[in-house]
Amino acid sequence: MRIKAMPIYQYRTAANGCDHCRAAFEVMQSIRDKPLARCPVCRGPVKRIPSLCAGGAPLLSPSRLRDKGFTQLKNRGDGSFEKLT
Repeated sequence: MRIKAMPIYQYRTAANGCDHCRAAFEVMQSIRDKPLARCPVCRGPVKRIPSLCAGGAPLLSPSRLRDKGFTQLKNRGDGSFEKLT
């Protein structure tokens, strides 16, 4: 089974909007979908802000990365990285 990650986009008002778009709202859309131009509640202008990918976290598990030939590194915070096993 192949899992496709679907981006979750946050939208926020580009001007003075309603409570719904001033606080930001999320919409799951394909990357190919056109961004919403208007808030679905007040019809005010909104802009799209990329956020998360639904289902993306399990795809980045250490064992899955290792199986695909990737090496996972952890930032130590002092400018160096350590390899995770």
